[in-house]
Amino acid sequence: MDELLPFLFVAVPIMALAWFFYTRSSHRASHPLWPAFTATAGAAIHLVAGTWGYNLNALDAAAAGTPWSGTPIWWEVTVGIALLPVTWYYWRKGLRSLWQDPTRPTSVTGF
Repeated sequence: MDELLPFLFVAVPIMALAWFFYTRSSHRASHPLWPAFTATAGAAIHLVAGTWGYNLNALDAAAAGTPWSGTPIWWEVTVGIALLPVTWYYWRKGLRSLWQDPTRPTSVTGF
């Protein structure tokens, strides 16, 4: 309980401020392309790091003495592969929302 109070003392005002700014914004974060960017980055980081043998888990890296291993880290590769369908879903959803956006211009003039 002694460790929870300082955390809440810092976290609650930050969350309240984030909520306040979100309610005052134009809600750009709710566009379906933002999860596509996040899922793509997560999949790429896990696939590349796992394939090259870079340990993303700080505790395992500290216990081993180095973040690099001599072999691929298969749980990271698996997480990266598992994120690929999520990435595909959000990219498809986001790109479809761009084409169905009524504010998108239908033609380009001036060329």
